[in-house]
Amino acid sequence: MKNLLKTLLILGSISWISCEKSANTEDVSGIVGTWNLVAITGGITGGGYQANFDAIRFDKTHFDLLKNKTSIYNGTYVLTPNSTEPDTFKITGAVTLADGFLNIKEKKFEKEKSGNLFLSEPCCDLYNYEFTKSNN
Repeated sequence: MKNLLKTLLILGSISWISCEKSANTEDVSGIVGTWNLVAITGGITGGGYQANFDAIRFDKTHFDLLKNKTSIYNGTYVLTPNSTEPDTFKITGAVTLADGFLNIKEKKFEKEKSGNLFLSEPCCDLYNYEFTKSNN
């Protein structure tokens, strides 16, 4: 009985680890690069807010909020696949006052066929961010 319990524990641990790895291996190549901010919508009035940044630049694990091509904040992120909803973009860096974008650390991630990138916050009266890919 003890051996059966040990075997089940080991198999359970292996399957948990393998699931955990798959959640962190999302292909981020679709968002790597610089994205220009097009619009911020939502909030209580629906009109968004005046952002402190005008673009966002992604590499495989880090992002920069840019203002006039200069970084105003550098942070880390992960993309987590989700089979029932859009993938989730999670900011893993520290809280800062660089921009309201950083207040909500989890956002829904969608990349449309048009090529636009949408990051939306997961609750009512929060913000939605639309970006277009930069040619630079």
